[in-house]
Order: sequence, then C-alpha cells, then structure tokens
Amino acid sequence: MKLIVPVKNSLVLLLLAFFLRSYAQQTMPVARNDHIFPASAAAKPFIDYDSRGFLVNGKRMFVVSAGMEYARVPHELWEDRLVKLKRAGFNTVEMYTFWNFHEPKEGWFDFSGDQDLDAYLRLIKKLGMYAIVRVGPYYCGEWNFGGYPVWLKFKPGLRVREDNPQFLAAVGKFFDKLIPIVSANQVHKGGAVIMVQLENEHPESWGNIVPNGYFKYLADKTVSLGLEVPYFFSGLHPGNDPAGNLKSLDDAKRPNPWFSTEYWGVWFFNYGAQPQDSTIYDRRTWKIIAHGGNGYNVYMAHGGSNFGYNNDRDMAASYDYGAAIGQTGDLRPIYYGFKRAAWFARSFQEILANSKDGGNSYRWMVRDTSIKINARISPAGNIAFADNPKARAALVRIVPPKTLKPALPVTVRLAPGEIMPVVNQFQAAPGISLEWNASRIFGIVTRDKTTTMITYGDPGSTASLYFKITGAAGPITVTKNFKQLGSGIIAFSAPVAAPAPASYVLAAGDRQLQVLVLSKAHAQRCWIVEDETGRGNSDIVVGSSVVTYAGYRPAKRAYGPGAAGPDQQVIVTEVPLGKKLKSPAWIFKPGALKLNPVEAVGDTPVGLPVLSSWEMKSASVPALVTFDDKNWKQSKPPLQMGADGDITANAWYRTQLKVAETGDYILRFKNIRERASVFLNGTRIDSGEMENKAVQMRLESGKTNTLSVFASHNGRNKLLFYRGVLDTIDAKGISGEVTLTKAVKGASSVAVENWKMKGGAGTDTLGGWSPFKLVADRGPVFYRSAFNLAASPGYGTTWRVITTSLGHGSVWVNGHHLGRYPEKIKINGLYIPEPWLREGRNEIVIFDEDGTSPLKVSIRAETAAGRETVIFTM
Repeated sequence: MKLIVPVKNSLVLLLLAFFLRSYAQQTMPVARNDHIFPASAAAKPFIDYDSRGFLVNGKRMFVVSAGMEYARVPHELWEDRLVKLKRAGFNTVEMYTFWNFHEPKEGWFDFSGDQDLDAYLRLIKKLGMYAIVRVGPYYCGEWNFGGYPVWLKFKPGLRVREDNPQFLAAVGKFFDKLIPIVSANQVHKGGAVIMVQLENEHPESWGNIVPNGYFKYLADKTVSLGLEVPYFFSGLHPGNDPAGNLKSLDDAKRPNPWFSTEYWGVWFFNYGAQPQDSTIYDRRTWKIIAHGGNGYNVYMAHGGSNFGYNNDRDMAASYDYGAAIGQTGDLRPIYYGFKRAAWFARSFQEILANSKDGGNSYRWMVRDTSIKINARISPAGNIAFADNPKARAALVRIVPPKTLKPALPVTVRLAPGEIMPVVNQFQAAPGISLEWNASRIFGIVTRDKTTTMITYGDPGSTASLYFKITGAAGPITVTKNFKQLGSGIIAFSAPVAAPAPASYVLAAGDRQLQVLVLSKAHAQRCWIVEDETGRGNSDIVVGSSVVTYAGYRPAKRAYGPGAAGPDQQVIVTEVPLGKKLKSPAWIFKPGALKLNPVEAVGDTPVGLPVLSSWEMKSASVPALVTFDDKNWKQSKPPLQMGADGDITANAWYRTQLKVAETGDYILRFKNIRERASVFLNGTRIDSGEMENKAVQMRLESGKTNTLSVFASHNGRNKLLFYRGVLDTIDAKGISGEVTLTKAVKGASSVAVENWKMKGGAGTDTLGGWSPFKLVADRGPVFYRSAFNLAASPGYGTTWRVITTSLGHGSVWVNGHHLGRYPEKIKINGLYIPEPWLREGRNEIVIFDEDGTSPLKVSIRAETAAGRETVIFTM
C-alpha cells in the first residue's frame, strides 16, 4: 500500500503514524499469544507468575513500569529522573539497549559513561526498583535505523530478523557483550532485572511462539549467556488504551498475567504539558487496574533527547513525547494521574495481583444503573470499581455492605469518566482490615506499628472509611472522628478541608491507625518517601513540589545552599524557578503530624546569556579543486552514505568531469537522499532535494572539472516490521546511477563514474576560525560563539539553543552534541542538559548544512521547566 498524505501539522502526523502502525499490526501475518516463557528453577523463587499475577521475591506485585531510555538521558541525570519516577509510584523501569548505541562501528563496543548499562541497572536496584530490559536486536523506538548499526548495510547477503547466518553472527557478537551485563543484574542474583524482551514488533512472533530458527537462536543464545528470568518475544498488549472496552482482561487460556509492555502515554509528536490528556489517560490507566490487568509499562514515562545522530527520520533532537516527566525533567499534569493510580495499585497489589473477575457480585453497591461496576475478587480482599463512563459528573450513592450496619449510604461526586475503587475486607496491617471506603484512597503506608491510610476528595466533602480491628494487644482508644459500631467495626468520618491536610489517629493496643485526609490539590502534592539512608521509616510529605530526597544528610552530600549538619534530617525538594511555595510542607511521621515552618523561595531566573561575536569556518573546503582526497574511499559507482564506516548524517563525494564538446550539460542523480549541495570547481551551483532533478552546468572541452557533492539526511528509517536485506533499503547520500547529458535534443547520457567519498562534515580538514561575515551562497558552514553563566545552586534555569532561524544541522555545547535541527515538533530549540554546562564560559558550535546566518541564534530560558533545589530541615 502506498499512502500519500499532505502533512500540515502535528495532529495529522500523529493520526498518520497511528494509522500506519495499526494498519501494519492488522495486516501483517503476526503470530501472537501474549504468553511469557517461565523463569528457570534458580530464578523462580525470586520472579514467578501465574494466570492472576506476578510474584517478586515471593510476594504478589502489581508491576507499574515506566519507560525511560538511558540512551536519551545523560548519565549524570539518571538518578534525578529515576527518583521522580519512583515518587510517582512506578516500581519498575523499562528500557531499550539500542545496538548502534553500544556498537556504532563493527567490533567497537562501548558500555561506559552514558552507555554504561550496568551502572544504570545498579542504580535502579539501589533505588529499590526493578527493571524490564528489551535487548533487541531490533528496537524501533523512533531511533536511528531502528537500532541497527549502519555497518550492517555493507555486508552483502545479510538479511535482518531472519535465520540468516551473517545476521545471527553479528547478533551473537553483540549479545556476547550485552547479555552477560543483563544476566548479572537479574533479580535472583541481587539485581533489578525481572523480565527481558527479545526482538520487538516482529511480524512473525509475539509472546512465546517460536516459529523459526531465528527466534530459536535468540532464545538459545540468551539462555546460554545466563538469562534465567521470564522472557517473551516482541511485546505484550501494546496500545494507547490497552484495556479497550473489555469488561475483563482475564483469559483462562493464558498461563501468565495480563501485562502491557507498551501503554502509549500521549505520542511522540508532542512537546510539553498536554492538560487535556491527563483526564483521558487517567481513565485508561484505571481501566487496566479495574478490569483485571496485572501491570503496565508507560511508553514513554520520560521521553528525553535524541542526542548526536540518533534520531530517526520522524524525529529530530526532542523525544519529549508530552510525557509525564518532560525532556528537561519537569513534571506534567499527566504525571499526577499516573501517580495516584500507581500508588493505589501498589497499596492493594495483594488483591490486584491475585484476583479474578467478580462479575455482578457488587452490583448492589450503587443503585444508579448508568454507573458500571467492575469487581476483582481475591483471597486478600475485594475491590469494586464504580465507573462513571459519562461525559458529565455524576452524584453516586455508595451503599455499604450489610455487615456494616448501621452505616448509611454516602453520596460521592464522580468526575466525568472517573473510576473510583471501593475496597472490601482487605488486611491493611496485622489486626487492622479496611472493610469499606466511600472516599478515594491514595494509598496505604505501614511504618513500624503505624498503618497510615491516605484518603482525599473534593473540599467540603466527607471522608468515610470503615475498619475492623481484630486481635488488638490492648484497649482501643478512639477520638471524635472514630465511632465504634460493634463487633470490632470502627467508622471513620471527617470533613475534607482545602487549607490544610488533617491527621487522625486511632490507638488499637500497641498499634496505631493514622488517617490522613487530603484535598485533591494536596493529593497531587503528596509524596511517599522512603528514608534512603536506611536509618528510619518512610515519611509522607504533603504540600511540597516533588521530593527528591528524605533522610539524614551525610556530612559530605551537597544539596544547594544551607548548612544542615551531618546528622540532621532533611527533606530535599524542587520549586519552580523564581516562585514561592504556595503552602508550607507537612511532614507526617508515624502517629504524628509536623508542620514545617519554612517557606521555600526559588532563586530569581538569571538574565539571558549574551553570545559573543560569531566566528566561522567554511565546511565547503572539500569542494575546492585543490583539495587532497587521496585517502577517501574510492569506487566506480558512487557508494551510499556510511560505506566508509562513518555514522554521521553527512557525506562528501568527488569526481572529475571531462567532455569532448564545450556546451551546457545536465547532471541527474537517480537516487540521492535527502538533500545535497552540488559544486563545480569549488562553486555551489545548486542545492536542495536532488532526486530526479536536472542540474545544469557549463563545461569546456579539454578541461578537467571537479564535481563535488555534499549530501545530508534527516535520520534513518526505523524500519518498522521490515525483514530482509539492508544494503538497498533506506539508502542515504548518492546511491545509484549519476548521468551527464548534453543539453541538446536527442543527446545520449553517459554515466559519471570513478567517485571518491568521505562521511562527515570533515572538520579535520578545515582551516582556522575567522570573524563571521555575510557571504552569499556559502554552502555548509561551522559557526562558533560563547556565552557566560553565573553559578547557580541546584538545577536553576533550563536553557535551550534557539535554532528556528537556521536551516538544517547540528549543535554542540562544550563538545556535547545536542542533536539535530530543525525540530519536527513545536519546540523552538535544543535542550542543553545541565551537567553539560559550566560556570563561566561555555562554547557553542553550530554546523549548518545550508550556510544560514547564525545572527538570530540565542540561548533562552525555558521558564516552565526551570526549578530550584530547596532543603527543609527537620
């Protein structure tokens, strides 16, 4: 099928991409069953499953996974992003291990710095999270060439994703380096890895189907290299609404849990906050939980950046995705919806990871027939989900079970599309069970002998919970908000107030039941924070921006300004740059509430950096007649880009032209992708899209003319669903016949041969820098400038290089390649990661393939993303 669509905006692109992926999935001969290979005997006690859910370290676990590619985040920022995912309730991190990121040139492997997969997995483990690793060898992921190293193109007869000896030999050498790292970090070996995906979106197999020798090789090879945790092929239940309209996700024929490896959160053509999507994805997430899903992986929870030349042709530098955590580390509205659902699912994972469909067993809970009820029944308790599918709010009377008489129905306002869980007979802690709730539950935290139930609602509403106290080692002491109904039943009721959260404590022998009542606004700013020093219990912090650290501050650990002592307990948080916290932070400890008296104020954003005078040097030196190209790769026909081992998006070609007759001639390229500049004897005579374009030139007989071509591309195709040869597909640069024809009627064409080529812009061949000056039709150019930054504690201002005035090219700051421009989405420039900046002088280098003037380039702050680190002392 060939589809031609006039693309005018990002919405059309989104719909087109979704249509193409959906069309391919529906029409390709996909064998899929969404099953998972079991763990080995050694790994089974640490990671196992049955048809109802996952078991990790012998306990039921609801897998709330966040997609975050280490390749798209500088390693200095890994911990910042991972902590924010953890604060949102994600307990697992999913990642690709892009092949060309680790073996860009054949036999040259890199697993250090930003490529240090072992360090990334160990950091995930250190933070108390788990990992799902997608090892390829194909990835997609809107990544350059789908993750294939470019050098695979230049092996005649190699066919990808098939039982092809050359391909399997290359995969085997890569896996020999990759899989031992993954294997060493498996959960039963003290690591984070609980599952592995082999391949990705392959037309012939998903789940555990082994249709041919290729899939048998992948399984046998990885197992031989120590893979023992559960693994699967290609993926499980992908989609932007993976639960769909199914009332139940249970499947008696499936031996393993229901899990979505790609729950598409928003879409990769977005940038920034997508407020309208937060309610859409809130409902879609709760549908997974309510209908019997046992976990999901949000793709992407953090988008990040395509640094260097790693973008595919659909993307440029930004892979922000409109994600929960933005490209620069800022939090979006969708983040808070994911957070509420995640903490609930984790708090009640004993039910959700071991439940079956309850049918109509809880239909009596509401009398309104327009409200749908989905129930999950388990040995650990039950949850009935009241679902308001309407596009308007609904007042719903939640009826308590008869066992709680004389409890009365409670009216709750369900927002449009809201799904509210009601829990029945769940053992929240020893001797304390939650019998019923007629208000929303954020989560449950047990610390020592205190069980804290966090509930929230609309200001002015009433929080209503029912508990049963059994086996209390001592008397039960109630306050006015707790009422004994008999038979150990305790009814709790308290108003939801907007100004401040409230804490209520019930003593039951040597245990305490603490109920925190929050408004919806405070629930958004509620953080369950483990003491990462291991010295004490988790804290619950309410009212602050995201909490990045809580615990005792080591003597040599710095968090910005302030003089906290080495054994002083601190809460480290972020505030929007230049803004005051709207309210102080409340710190809830077991059985107590502490109001933090500090009002945190972020620094005022610093002034915009001023760029120094621009310098330039021509990148068109290889077009000169006198240029020495003796060391370039030679061939009779021109070779496609990458034939010399270069992995950039640029290449130079040179040849000589001689004609028998003086006159006008036409040069034609049969296949040249995607842009080129043509030079004759050092002068640019044409540029732009060259395929099937007639380039006219004047040639004299008896004279040797130097023809030079500078070619560039926007990124290589990600090759979704593609199988077969690589050498002819998605060719870049000149590949195919080049002809020269005298510009007279009936003249015959002759092939232009004997080419030399070299990949890259050729910086090693260029002369020194000179002051910038406007020159007409200069061709590709390097520009250089500098800017100064004052010292700023914490994160401070987020900076971008504004590239909208430029043509096509790349930007480096202090030697770090920020990626390619122009952006394909609505963002005006390239993000500069904070660790790549310096106090004082910073250098910027731009390579503009079109020679566009840099005078309108600037360094600007992205105010919405700026944030400052603040310490609360305890």
